[in-house]
Order: sequence, then C-alpha cells, then structure tokens
Amino acid sequence: MGEIFIMKAGKSIPSSNISGYNPGNYFACYGANGLRGYVDKANRQTDNVLIGRQGALCGNVCFANGPYYATDHAVVIENSSLFNNRFLFHLLTNANLNQYKTAGAQPGLSVEILRKIVIPVPPLELQEKIVAILDRFETLVNDLTQGLPAEIAAVKEQYEYYRNKLLTFK
Repeated sequence: MGEIFIMKAGKSIPSSNISGYNPGNYFACYGANGLRGYVDKANRQTDNVLIGRQGALCGNVCFANGPYYATDHAVVIENSSLFNNRFLFHLLTNANLNQYKTAGAQPGLSVEILRKIVIPVPPLELQEKIVAILDRFETLVNDLTQGLPAEIAAVKEQYEYYRNKLLTFK
C-alpha cells in the first residue's frame, strides 16, 4: 500500500470540541472507531477511506465524505488514480486489518505496518462493477431509509395479496 497511497494520521482535537450531535453546520469527526461526533471545522475536504489506528478495534475501516475532521487516531488514505475510492473501502474492509495490530494494553496499527500490506490492483472498470454491486448490497443492509422500507413494502404487498385471496368467498 505504501507504493500506491499517501497515508497520514489526522490531527488531534480535544474531546470537549466534539459534539455528540450535529447542532447545525458542523462536520463529521472520525476517530479510531469511525464517527466520533461533530465539530465546527473540517481538516479534510475530499472523500477518503479511513483506518482506525488505535484501540481494540484498530483496523476498523470507514468511508468519510468530505468535508470532515479526521483525528490523530485515524489514518487517512489519500487515493491514487489506480483506485476507485469506494472499491478501496470495500477491499480494506474485507482485509481484516485488525490482524496486523501490535499487542499490548493499547493495541495499535501503525502507518509503517499499513505501508507493507500488499493489495490487488484490478482494472478500474472491474473495480467500478464491483462497487456498483457491493454498494447496492450495503444500502439494502445498512440504510434504514431504503433497504428496510423496501422490504416492508414487499411483505405488505404479499400480505395483502394473500389476505385478499384467503378472504374472497363466492
């Protein structure tokens, strides 16, 4: 990965500056385990893949839509022209990066370790096809506004069909 990407830890921010909710024009703040809360300034402007680098869940991968704030507990992967950002997210999520953590009371995952990890580089066209499929599945599984309502509507339609069939008498 070190030959393909620039990887940098985010910047430290006092926890008192992080709100648990978004009171308005705040930006998402990402740390080692994903979304930590919201802050009034962003330190990154573009969409990036982030890897948690500290704690029991180090190696956690998330996708941050810019602008946002990345703390020093997250490694920001600056994309290269060889990768679709969403493909990289799915690839690294599947890579079980937690296996590379250091042992100890506070497990960690350093940028140096991440640089040594070898990943496949399929053609961009194939990456985009894979992303289209995986993003669709991710939406159905994780997005309550799309996946679950669609499932509820389908079950409701099925229920109404059978109700009408079972309750129609001659």
